[in-house]
Amino acid sequence: MSGWPDFSARASGPEWMDVRDYPLGEFEAILADLEAANRLTFAAPPTLAFLRRLTKGWPEGAELRVADLGYGEGAMLRRIHRWAVARGLRPKLTGIDMNPRCRALAEAHTPAAMGIEWHEGDLFGWEPAVRPHAVISSLFAHHLETAEVVRLLRWQEGMATDGWFVNDLHRHWFAWGGFRAMAWAMRWHPCVRHDGALSVRRGFRAGEWRAMLEAAGVRGAELRWHPLFRLCVGRLKAGA
Repeated sequence: MSGWPDFSARASGPEWMDVRDYPLGEFEAILADLEAANRLTFAAPPTLAFLRRLTKGWPEGAELRVADLGYGEGAMLRRIHRWAVARGLRPKLTGIDMNPRCRALAEAHTPAAMGIEWHEGDLFGWEPAVRPHAVISSLFAHHLETAEVVRLLRWQEGMATDGWFVNDLHRHWFAWGGFRAMAWAMRWHPCVRHDGALSVRRGFRAGEWRAMLEAAGVRGAELRWHPLFRLCVGRLKAGA
């Protein structure tokens, strides 16, 4: 684990999962290791905390519509479903991902009774009959280039009726070194070791998020840092 890169600017280059054609069984194993990494790094709590703020004061039995961008094998939406039911809400959840294998695995791992809809394709082409209350994403934005994130911010601002939340990584040397050490100790798949470390280097810092929000013309968004090295951006719309 020698060599410390420059963290002053985002890294370039694609993650292996975005460009390599892994067999379905190996792809499933990679996603399983990624989910283990997400659990150990407390990936879900920031998103659930946002939804808790968004639904504060909602009556029992209210419908909660959430769209998740880049859902992978669907673990985040399953967590949201369980949380919403425990809260007394009626979740109507939708996942959008361009990878057809993600849809197959999400459907296989999700109880049909949850009623989660899994869409395959470009999110900008998604046209729901009813707009979601919230648009969320977790570890999705860092896969995009800056101009694409600006477009994403504009899109989710227009799509969500009540608010949106981007849960992503803070680019920092400690997060990079810590992940590499953890991935090595856990003997995760080489793709996870490579992509996880690169993900940290492709993450954004607070000043970069503010510049992208300005470029997108989005006002009123809030940046929050969460353990472990999550830099999240969200907005609750006025009157929501």
